[in-house]
Amino acid sequence: MRLTEARIRALSKQIARELIDRGAVDKKVGAMNLSTLVAQAMIHDQQVEEGIEAEARERLLRYRNLPPEGSGEYEAMFIKAKEEIAARKGYPL
Repeated sequence: MRLTEARIRALSKQIARELIDRGAVDKKVGAMNLSTLVAQAMIHDQQVEEGIEAEARERLLRYRNLPPEGSGEYEAMFIKAKEEIAARKGYPL
């Protein structure tokens, strides 16, 4: 799922605040620094997943009898390809 930059900022602030409030992170780190780190990780994660999705689409285009995009069969094939590519790259979905 693609998140907007605004949504990533909002989520990263919530995550940072929750981590600090629970004592999972030293308060010296600071909410803004932690929020920035969380946002960067979320953006990186999203970019990696987009790359995997693009590679899965390319793989499916090689099939001769590819079902129509959006059909249940296409989606099942896309998910399977995406999972295989992610596993090969050591990336958990």
